[in-house]
Amino acid sequence: MFGPRLDAAGLCEDPDQPPDGTREGCGVNPIGHGPIRHPLPPGIDTLHYRPGNALAAIPDPRHRAMVAEVLASGLVDGMIVRTASFGPPVNDVQCRTAVDVLTAEFEAFGVDVPAATTGHITRMRALMVPIDDDALALAVDRIWVFTTHTDDVCCHDRAEAAAVLRAGLLPDARPSSPTARYVRHMFGEIARFCDPTFLAVWRNFFYNAITGVLMEAEFDPEVSDGIDSDFVRAFNGFSQFWFTTLQFTAPCLRADTHRAFWSAALSSCVAFLNDVNDVVSFYKEAVHGADFATGRIHRRAVAERIPYLEAYREVLAGGEAARHRILDLATEEQRPHLDRYMTGFTYWQLRCRRYRWQDVYPGLAVIDA
Repeated sequence: MFGPRLDAAGLCEDPDQPPDGTREGCGVNPIGHGPIRHPLPPGIDTLHYRPGNALAAIPDPRHRAMVAEVLASGLVDGMIVRTASFGPPVNDVQCRTAVDVLTAEFEAFGVDVPAATTGHITRMRALMVPIDDDALALAVDRIWVFTTHTDDVCCHDRAEAAAVLRAGLLPDARPSSPTARYVRHMFGEIARFCDPTFLAVWRNFFYNAITGVLMEAEFDPEVSDGIDSDFVRAFNGFSQFWFTTLQFTAPCLRADTHRAFWSAALSSCVAFLNDVNDVVSFYKEAVHGADFATGRIHRRAVAERIPYLEAYREVLAGGEAARHRILDLATEEQRPHLDRYMTGFTYWQLRCRRYRWQDVYPGLAVIDA
């Protein structure tokens, strides 16, 4: 009789969706547009879409409205549906062994890596970069877990970022922190599995990303700093570093023998990882608050004076175009490895608790459970 209740973003709070299989906004939302309505993809109805409580966790009402508009657009629904069939076998024993070994190492080095980070990232590596050799798998897990932790720490502590950079690149510098000491250790442990030239390039990618973290620290939340967000994003996402890990999976992707492929594809590899990360992590960042304001999508929307949803669509389209270009450049032998890596990246981010999508879709399976 009184009509559906509205949440803070002007969307239907009633959990019952309209009978015609659509999600519908109610009235005019605070972003200035009319009702938002889109067809629900098959399968989404089983995930119990509940935006109300999820949006309430976002402290800034402006950010809440932007997130609400993206959720109502159906773009996240589409990513969930397109990755729903992904589910390759994962070596659980290898993952558990890595967690145990790395947890003991972190304690010995005096670095406080959250147990959730260790568990999440070892599972991510196993999904995206399967490796039969247990010793090599552990060496890669060590690097993936600690690089994630280093990024988490340094993006909120510029002094630590500077210490890691100095310890890695100044010839006479000694590591001045447990983080810098462990970075040296992780590269030492992977060295026996690497062509020396690749190892030098890979280390360079890592320290380039730390340089990007320092540049990102100068972002102003109101985007009045004049800094080129896309330029910084090419550094601070560690994307060159992450993607070239695939060289460990198969001879057809080895960097020393397939340098032409990597030289042609790497710009698209960076674009894919950055774009997909940005369009999947925006909800988590909005709950954090400050991370959303300095995110590339928000900065683009403010700098170009366009709606957040428009900027979001642009970044999502950029990631899809990059994916197609990578696969077009690949050989038949390379393509399955690249496809698994890219599909697994999106799948993992949507289903790992680190990104909080179960807050929005309670029925969405948790990959790290």
